[in-house]
Amino acid sequence: MEVYIKSLTLFVLLTYPLQSEAAPIIPEAFIERGDYYVGDVFGSHAYATHTNVTLPSYFMMKTEITYALYQQVVNWANNNGYHLNSGCNGARDEECLPPDQENGMHPVTNIAWLDTLVFANALSEMHHLTPVYLMENGHPLRDSSTKPLFHLDSKAHGYRLPTLNEWHVAARGGRLAIKSGHYGDRHSGSDEADKVAWFPPFDAPGVGTRTVGQLSPNALGIFDMSGNVSEWVYDSYQLGDSIMYYFCGGSYLSHTSSLASCDSHSAGFVMPDIGFRLVRSAPVEN
Repeated sequence: MEVYIKSLTLFVLLTYPLQSEAAPIIPEAFIERGDYYVGDVFGSHAYATHTNVTLPSYFMMKTEITYALYQQVVNWANNNGYHLNSGCNGARDEECLPPDQENGMHPVTNIAWLDTLVFANALSEMHHLTPVYLMENGHPLRDSSTKPLFHLDSKAHGYRLPTLNEWHVAARGGRLAIKSGHYGDRHSGSDEADKVAWFPPFDAPGVGTRTVGQLSPNALGIFDMSGNVSEWVYDSYQLGDSIMYYFCGGSYLSHTSSLASCDSHSAGFVMPDIGFRLVRSAPVEN
């Protein structure tokens, strides 16, 4: 993994000027390129030889974006031509927690799908990475208050939402989980939800989010891909006149029986139990 990190340092395009605020350090897991299985089959099977998707290498954040991290980036973004919704520090029942509760370490919630793209661009610029989401004029997407036309720069190595397949492969644990026999676990890191997923009893008083990374991680060292809050992914589909975007993993309000369960809603939809995490593409190996 150190080799890829060094390669990324060499690859970074210094297109954007240095900013005054230091970029946040974000723990990431490396998912190696290859052929993988994605679907609703779980249990003990030959996943290494029964594959249906091919993915290039990528990095994924080990925890969901916290409210504290989100606000750090928003504070920078507001001074650099961005417009983002403020979000919430998780939730108790369905109400926002105080911003300073538990140092803002709950997953940020009440974030629309489009906010995640704008946030990804801002975080990319802070790290001097090329933004992925571009307007028709070639400038980075910087405003979530409207629904503009934009496209992806396929060569950019900045932060972005994971695709549905990237999310599922990382949630299952990637190549490490295949080798250890955990790729078929129904939840991210275990068949036993209580070990890895925050799915509290619905009748518990004051049920809500918890700070990230409190339960066991999966084989890749990634936390909370089952439970706590659901996570936006990039994929979508057309439903009548609307485009619907997926969110996966289940939440404290929506307990799922397996990683195969995802839901969807429109780009402007916000909920107290939907957050996100980001990925970035690894440099192409020579």
